[in-house]
This record gives sequence, structure tokens and C-alpha cells, in this order.
Amino acid sequence: MTAGLNLEQTWPMPSQPRPITIIGAGDIVSSAHMPAYRKIGLPVAGIFDLDQAKARAVAAQFDIPVVHESMASAIAARTEDTVFDLALPPVAILGAVEQLPVGSVALIQKPLGANLAAARQILAAIDARKITAATNFQLRFTPSMLAIRDAVRRGLLGDIVELEVRLAVYMPWEMWSFIPHLDAVEIPLHSIHYLDWIRSILGEPDSVYAKAVPHPRYPDLKDARSSIILDYGPKARCCLSLNHTYNYGPKHIDATIRVEGTKGCAHLDLGYLHDYLKPVPEKLEVIVEGGEWTGIPLVGERVPDAFGAVMSNLQRYAAGEDSVLDTDVHDSIRTMALVDACLASSRLGGIVPQAV
Repeated sequence: MTAGLNLEQTWPMPSQPRPITIIGAGDIVSSAHMPAYRKIGLPVAGIFDLDQAKARAVAAQFDIPVVHESMASAIAARTEDTVFDLALPPVAILGAVEQLPVGSVALIQKPLGANLAAARQILAAIDARKITAATNFQLRFTPSMLAIRDAVRRGLLGDIVELEVRLAVYMPWEMWSFIPHLDAVEIPLHSIHYLDWIRSILGEPDSVYAKAVPHPRYPDLKDARSSIILDYGPKARCCLSLNHTYNYGPKHIDATIRVEGTKGCAHLDLGYLHDYLKPVPEKLEVIVEGGEWTGIPLVGERVPDAFGAVMSNLQRYAAGEDSVLDTDVHDSIRTMALVDACLASSRLGGIVPQAV
């Protein structure tokens, strides 16, 4: 709880933390998953990666006791309460899920497959094997986002009539060698987080309008910027303006989210996007009816805190301590469908004006 408005920002820990077996040892594991689990005391029993050198390096860095030689050995070493953390690229998720034991528990890296068709295959495999699975859409669990959701659920902002995401930042897309091979970049890799979070606040939109475009600085990328409108009818205006190629210094950088209601408003500055390599803290301000703008002291950041919270929710749900699995794969398939609809809208284009 925070002072002032007392907005919830944290997720409770499982009363009996379960051992985690990590499948994958990429940068996201060393920079986010492991720091999060270490910070809140979630035990990691073992790790496996096809690149054994990577797995050994992560194990040494974070004192993981076992480096498995194969996926099969990682599965064979599980206990009844093991949670699998599949920190894998989209194309590898289905094959890994198909190997998981019946009735197991798993956290799956976003996105849920490379596209909606792949996501449906993954979901079918999960259901066939009776796996309890969540997707790592951890933006929902960022302390600032938990605070905004708490304000919305408690009615402090009234009926939500505006939700806007605005970015004018520089994203070093060149850091990821796989990106030029993708058919779409900005929406399925970045905006997917906002689309998932918006669904948790406003529900399902009636329809979408979207356009993703490239930038001359990145001639090999299919796109690097997007404009998205989610149609909620007359009740709310929801739009996203996402420019990841602004490169004129710190002045006029914009990385903000505004959630405006009939009784109040929340304004969030996404400090970690101001400079991808040198992030600064987020800043959340809220105003409620009859009050003034108030800065909300935040108890953590997206990395690593949100990564620990999403795992805590999964473990608590598996143990019966949480009644809702917030990013259940059956919910995540709707986010994947929304991404698919945005990409389809971008391909179709708009209505051509006919003056005559």
C-alpha cells in the first residue's frame, strides 16, 4: 500500500514458494527473471538451454544448483510442485509445451507464439495436457500499473472515458539480430504489452484501426512505428501513438500513459523508455474528484518487480490462494487476436477519399 491514496502496487507472495525450472537462458532470464526471483525469494531449482555455455553462465551468476543437459532431463528432475518457466522465442514454445508433463504448471514467455494461428496450436496443446499456464504479460503487474488498476476498480477515477499511450523515444532495434527477419515488429513485440494491459482495464474493444510504418534509419525492418485506435464505441476514446525512432536528444522525449475518467485521472511517465540503455524511474501522478494532482511513490519498477509478481500469481493460483490467474493463456489468446486484428488493419489500409 502507498501513502495518500493507498493504491495497491504489489502482488502477495505464495505462502509456500514452489521450485522453478527455467527453460531458456537468454538475456531476459539474466536481466529480469532471475533478479526478480532472487529479490522476492522464489527458489530456482535448475535451468536448461540448448546453448549449454549460456545456461552455465546464468547458473554461475545466480547460484542455480543444476544445469540440465537436455529438456528431458529437466523434466525428469521435476518434483510434484515444480513450475516450468519457458523463457523461449515464440517459434520454440509449442515444441516445449508438447514435452511438459500432464498436469504441470508453466509460465510462458510472451508472445504466445509467433501469430494467432500458432497461439491457437499452443493453447490446444496446453489444454490437451491439462497444463495450468500463464503468459508472461508482465506489464499488468508493474507496480505503477497495479496502482492504476486499483484506482479504476475502486471507482476513484469514475467511468474511464480516455486512455492514451504516447511514445516519442529511441529504441535501439539494431540490438536484436532476429528482428529484420520478422514480418512485423512494433505491434507484436512492443505494443502487444499495451494492448494486453488495456484489455485488463477497458475490456474487449469492438474493433481496431491500426497502421504500422517503417523508418529510413531501419531499411531492413518491416516497421518501427505504429498508430492504433481501439474502438470502444461512445463510452471511451482509446488510442496509441508509438514512435520508437525519435532521435533528437532528451528534449521532447515522450513516454506517457494517461487514463482519464469522469472523476479523476492518472498520468504515468514511463521512465524506463526514455533511454533504453539507461532507464530512469517511472513517475505516477493521480488526481481524484475534489483533490489535486498527487505524486504516488512507487515501490518498484517493471524490471524486475513485475516479473516476480506474474510468477507469484501463477504459483498462488496453482495452490488455490488466488482465485484468478490474471494472464491465463485462455485470456492471452484474446490479446493475440487483438494483435492479429491490428496487423490485418494495417495491411488493409484506410478509406480512400472520393472528392468527386
